[in-house]
Amino acid sequence: AMANVARLMIVLAKECEQVEDKLVRLDGKERSDACKKMEEILSKIMVRVRKNPDSESVLKKALDLQILKSVLFHHPHLSQAGKKDSRGLWIAVLGAESIREETTLYFQQNPEMLMLLVHGASTKDIHIGEILRASLTSLSTAHYMVLWSPLIWQYFQFVGSEDFELSSDAFKTFRNIMIRKDEKEKKSVTAFLKKNFDLFFKCFSQLLTGETYHVKKYALKLLSEILQKRENFTVMVKYIGIPSNLNLMIDHLCADETREKGIKFEAFHVFKFFVANPNKPAKILSVLRGRQKEILRTLVELQNQSEVDYGRELALLIDRLTQLKAPQRLQY
Repeated sequence: AMANVARLMIVLAKECEQVEDKLVRLDGKERSDACKKMEEILSKIMVRVRKNPDSESVLKKALDLQILKSVLFHHPHLSQAGKKDSRGLWIAVLGAESIREETTLYFQQNPEMLMLLVHGASTKDIHIGEILRASLTSLSTAHYMVLWSPLIWQYFQFVGSEDFELSSDAFKTFRNIMIRKDEKEKKSVTAFLKKNFDLFFKCFSQLLTGETYHVKKYALKLLSEILQKRENFTVMVKYIGIPSNLNLMIDHLCADETREKGIKFEAFHVFKFFVANPNKPAKILSVLRGRQKEILRTLVELQNQSEVDYGRELALLIDRLTQLKAPQRLQY
């Protein structure tokens, strides 16, 4: 049966080549028609792969014959069933640990695949989003290639979209890139943040000053996660030493609109870093003192409501802010 699948792979690779030869001369509908035979073969392959998920020799064939790149190239013109099979083949290859080295090499030799995947993030294709996240999760190489290339900056545009579906899927991928489990990858993210601190957080501030509710809420949540990571401690200290960042958090925390409740909650979990810092710079202390009444009024209101639980941290922040005194004047 697996030998039969290998033969189907060869047929699929040839069919992909034939479709690619025609693409230049075809419009959208004709492209979809030309992909139908390709889809039929891909479907037969996936039926067998799903029955034998450990068929790594067959999955390696998909790498050797450049099938992953081909189905990705044709992905926009596939039917929903075809897209599902395309995703299934990608996920199967990425999940096969015994060919991890070959898959890594395949990405290194075909970096344009990541460009196609990242571009797909702007098309609201959930299958492409899942393929990209699976690639980033499985392969350190894919993560490094996206993080340290201009591709990463495109995500600020994707996550900032007013389209909720597009934005939320892009935020999933953006979080996958910035929040890692592997120690080496964590260090890579920290190094990236240190090297690109000004531009990265300038772009982040633009997300937080827009008008779109879901963008501000998700951006604040991700910002909080990035700052609280132990490996990002020096990045966090630098961020909470900048008065404009503090003022932005206070603005979100103290916003009057009732629909901003979700944003208040996320802003609180960034704002707390500024207050908890035992070595606050003079400029940060000045902002906290200048807006002390406004902040305390908001925090007490949050303490008195029962809809959202802020935990013990809320009482601690109120206590610390209450103890803030005006700087003593020098006696002559």
